[in-house]
Amino acid sequence: MSATATLETKGELEAKQTASPAYTFLAPGFAKWWGSDGRALALAFRRLGHKVLDIDEEDYVPWRWEGAGAKVLRRLFGSLWVDEYNRAVVRQAESSTFDFVLVFKGNLLKPATVEVLRAAKKPLFNFYPDLSFQDHGSNIPATLHLYDTVFTTKSYHGEREIKRYGIQQLVHVRHGFDPEVHRPIVPSAEQLARYGGDVSFVGCWSPRKEQQILHLLRNVQGLDLKVYGLGWKYAGNEFKQRLGPNLRAGVFGDELAIVYCASKINLGLLSCGVSEPDSCDQTTARTFQIPATNSLMLHEDTAEVRALFRADEEVLLFSNNDELISKVKSVLSDEPRRLAISERGHRRVLQEPYDYSSAARTIAEVFAGRR
Repeated sequence: MSATATLETKGELEAKQTASPAYTFLAPGFAKWWGSDGRALALAFRRLGHKVLDIDEEDYVPWRWEGAGAKVLRRLFGSLWVDEYNRAVVRQAESSTFDFVLVFKGNLLKPATVEVLRAAKKPLFNFYPDLSFQDHGSNIPATLHLYDTVFTTKSYHGEREIKRYGIQQLVHVRHGFDPEVHRPIVPSAEQLARYGGDVSFVGCWSPRKEQQILHLLRNVQGLDLKVYGLGWKYAGNEFKQRLGPNLRAGVFGDELAIVYCASKINLGLLSCGVSEPDSCDQTTARTFQIPATNSLMLHEDTAEVRALFRADEEVLLFSNNDELISKVKSVLSDEPRRLAISERGHRRVLQEPYDYSSAARTIAEVFAGRR
């Protein structure tokens, strides 16, 4: 898609929808905040001519609140908020017309609510972007068997998950980026002072990621490294002391794009499941978001990322901690190489394109095949 948007006439829109059927679907769990996977997927559907009746669970259950007061409120009112969200989903299902239901993850949807959606006699789908079906509460594993199709972004989800959870149909789709958010940005001087540096990582804490970053800090003297994300309060004292004020809160929307564009190197570190540590990512949304901003990505080496990008030409890859150190050292001192790799990676994500349009088309095709 070009960087310049064009307005389409009503006739052009009708012609597009005639050539490719337009569907309306109920979308519980689709977040509306800019840069979220839910919004990016909804955007892809809308650009293909479909209509999305999104119900953002964060309108009912806030998850970014921090501090002791927030904990008290969640303890007192959390179950009430979740109940109201479930009632809102049922109300929307009863008051609107739609072709199918596509739940985004569904960790707050109770089994009784999913049963109500299933009783509507419309195809019932689940889009699941996370590592393990076990790591986000009891509702997901309790309801997977109720969906006609589960769409997963994890290539290692397969027969084991089908048998364990009674999944009727499992379809693999790809993560992607949001072209309205993850795009090249020129940071101001003030933004460079705040966000600029040698290396950045944006993502949630895990012991594995902490050790990878700590190894880098121990072995590259004077490295200006910043970490943004949730859960890093659980990191060890050495990690916190080495980072100091460079250990920061999570960034979202355009602030995320600014971080990527202000950093010389952006790390693509992967996660493994908490309840299933043998299940590890091959790619994440970051795999596509970072190159989409025309920024340099240094990503863990996996077969999946090699199938998407040309190694060390469009993205940099590392397979162990020592290679992580050597890649960082070599590319920090070679600005022309950094820029060339960034530009080729950016062309790749736009050429394919690596937004969520591929996933949206696959979901629409699965629905069309059931009619």
